[in-house]
Amino acid sequence: MKFLRPIFLSVFACLFSPLAAAATITVINTNGPGEGFNDPTVVAALPSNPFTTLGAQRLHVLQTAANQWGTRLLSAIEIRVQVSFDALSCSGTTAVLGSAGALTVHANFANAPVANVWYNSALASSLAGSDLNGGSNDIDAQFNVAIDNGTCLDGTAGWYYATLASDAAPTGRIPLMPVVLHELAHGLGFQTFTDSDSGAFSGGTPSIWDTFLADAVTGTTWINMASNAARRASAISDPNLIWKGPIVTAEKANFLGQGPVLIVTAPAAIAGEKDAAPAAFGAAVPPAGISGEVLAASDTGGTSALDGCESLTTNVTGKIALMVRGNCNFTVKVKNAQNAGAIAAIIDNNAAAGLPGMGGADATVTISSYGISQADGNAMRAQLANPTTVNATLGISAQLAGTQMSGGTSYVRMNAPNPVQPGSSVSHWTVDTFPNLLMEPSLNTSLFSDVDLTIPLFRDIGWQVVTPPPTLLFRNGFE
Repeated sequence: MKFLRPIFLSVFACLFSPLAAAATITVINTNGPGEGFNDPTVVAALPSNPFTTLGAQRLHVLQTAANQWGTRLLSAIEIRVQVSFDALSCSGTTAVLGSAGALTVHANFANAPVANVWYNSALASSLAGSDLNGGSNDIDAQFNVAIDNGTCLDGTAGWYYATLASDAAPTGRIPLMPVVLHELAHGLGFQTFTDSDSGAFSGGTPSIWDTFLADAVTGTTWINMASNAARRASAISDPNLIWKGPIVTAEKANFLGQGPVLIVTAPAAIAGEKDAAPAAFGAAVPPAGISGEVLAASDTGGTSALDGCESLTTNVTGKIALMVRGNCNFTVKVKNAQNAGAIAAIIDNNAAAGLPGMGGADATVTISSYGISQADGNAMRAQLANPTTVNATLGISAQLAGTQMSGGTSYVRMNAPNPVQPGSSVSHWTVDTFPNLLMEPSLNTSLFSDVDLTIPLFRDIGWQVVTPPPTLLFRNGFE
């Protein structure tokens, strides 16, 4: 999920008018006849989507998601979103599901909470009480039609166009609804306009995002960092890129739980707690954890004999199978370990920084699995090659997942892998949050219409929101 849209800069000062109630978000279909949102292919109606052409079902999901955001945000000014269903980047193992972002940014308008910083046009117009875009569209969003063509993500049968989680999704289909909610959130303000590659402010001006983005070690926010180089280093500083917004910080415990941790108990040379990312599929790790001997699993070959993409040849019965990330979906690896009798699985990263984002869906996977860093995986493999027995527990940490301490306070972490991942770095939560959050860089199939910590972050950057009754405040992110 990437922000790939061009940004046009402008500075306005406008008269104030009071905020209205719920915002109106209008979807503008930019596809041509017979394509994308106008595709006439006949399809069966769904319980929550009554339309019977492919294009109409797609458009219904877009407008339903837009309406849901509209009921949460306050604005007297219409928010206009131009959308298209087009072929985006994809392969057998990766795909850009969607991309979105603001079309213009604005600073120093009437009632701007912070001077000399960029705000996206939807938020800026809401705060100013006047349309700063002059009737032009505010957000551009694209979604990947190739998902429906069977050319992306091996084993994926296409999009699923339900608008309610109660609709049972067929195996191998990706729900469009959470992807749309995610992308619209980027356009509504879940993004910085500062270049993560260079650290340079857009047009020499920081964004409101940069007033809350900070380094956990020094506590310095991006807006106060001395140089572009300092911001560039911060963008790849995982786990030390944090969000210092007071509302997110106050409410994080309402949305995050204790985090996953891999506890290596033997040998002593590598013993200790290791950061881990839980899989979005399979069984949850029980409170007591899952303990056992770790074996580096080999398979029948293919691209690599260590990736678990083919049937395992190592006897992992009753053991924890260790496999390398890459070459096939996480679900395939863990299912192969399960078929070989493993009690759990560990996937070590194939990149030097960060943890694997253990996404995917397969109802037939019943064992638990964690993703770990390349360094921790290499350390275990080195011991196993001695040979030395490695014992570990897939467990639960006492600390809230996806957080980091700074100045005595715990803050939610942002995505800061090394190297920078354009469209993913900085403008997402870390992949280590648990339970999963909507604004992580990859789709989590455990989510459908939850907006969780996105609302507190929107409040941090200036959005005024529709507050539900207190009994609903923290249930599924205003659901």
